[in-house]
Amino acid sequence: MSVFADKRELEKNINDQNGIPEINGIPEISVEEKLCLYWLSKVEEAGSAARERLFQHFGCARAAFEAGKETLLRTGLPERAVHGLLNPKYREGLAEEFHKLEERDIYFVTKQEAVFPERLRMIPQSPDWLFYRGRLPAEELPAVAVVGARECSVYGRGIAELLAAELAEAGVQIISGMARGVDGFAQKAAAKHGSSFAVLGSGVDICYPLQNYRLYEQLPERGGILSEYPPGSPGLPYHFPQRNRIIAGLADGLVVVEARKKSGTLITVDFALEQGKEVFAVPGRIGDPLSAGCNELIRQGACLVEQSSDILEVLLGWLPERPNSQKNRKNKFFLEEPEKIVYAYLRLEPRHIEELMGDVDFSLPELSRILFSLEAKGLIYSPAGNYYSLTGLYRETL
Repeated sequence: MSVFADKRELEKNINDQNGIPEINGIPEISVEEKLCLYWLSKVEEAGSAARERLFQHFGCARAAFEAGKETLLRTGLPERAVHGLLNPKYREGLAEEFHKLEERDIYFVTKQEAVFPERLRMIPQSPDWLFYRGRLPAEELPAVAVVGARECSVYGRGIAELLAAELAEAGVQIISGMARGVDGFAQKAAAKHGSSFAVLGSGVDICYPLQNYRLYEQLPERGGILSEYPPGSPGLPYHFPQRNRIIAGLADGLVVVEARKKSGTLITVDFALEQGKEVFAVPGRIGDPLSAGCNELIRQGACLVEQSSDILEVLLGWLPERPNSQKNRKNKFFLEEPEKIVYAYLRLEPRHIEELMGDVDFSLPELSRILFSLEAKGLIYSPAGNYYSLTGLYRETL
């Protein structure tokens, strides 16, 4: 079997990958079997149902790799899947391609290995493997998924940032999908204060969406990027509902910040409920479409969240000290008296500068200068022209 010709070098490569453990000096999974699982991950025509049939029939990926057309057809697989399994494009240069993953800082772990996330091992539709950059979530630390609307409000952004930052500061790993909106804002905040992990609907070598490229570059140092899809896989529409089961599976609980009544966010909620995970929801304003999904979840029994301690108390049974709460964050900087006055009138909901003029006794030029100073210190930001909002968390000046 030519694909295993360079077995000795490949074995060294596999054993060296990110500390994959050995038992008495012997890898937990054979070199050949791991390589064949990598091959199987690349065969687009053979999805989870086809793989399950293959494992039931052959018992291992290597036997499926070595099987001929007639043998594969006898398993009951459709011709399309059999054609994909035999397609040379998935087989040629396989060992060399696998060998080069490490050079790209990409690691491949299968469910047959001890380092595979235990939280994922027992969930329904458990993935057979993961690709990742950075590291995998630590088993011994709590993990919470934070998800919500892509087109979130400024208020939703502030709440997502605040919860994620405080949870990360408390040692909780934040899991999400690196999507724009709530997911991305939560992960950026968590990455500044602790550990953040993104589960992608594309290969781990593809940043999707591009607007989160800076976060994508930071995550391997602050946590990790994970996917069940091989490198080079585009972010296809049907990938995202499937990746949501992994987001829920890696977490001990799921927090929903903003969601419409019919949204992709609620797909993740369904997976979390199916997996027996605790679901938390941030309440919103009556009549606001972005609040409808969260309010309905609370009505159905989800835990109402007003602050990070609500989540920690349910999941971990303890209340953290809150030295970095919004009330005290401004004390990280010395604020002049005029800055303290203006800061006191700002909220997570954006306020227009003319509205602020009615609350404070400053001229427009003075108020503009004060707002600029607060923004430079990272305590507020402007989501739109002449509107100002609290950041929801301490952000270092860039």
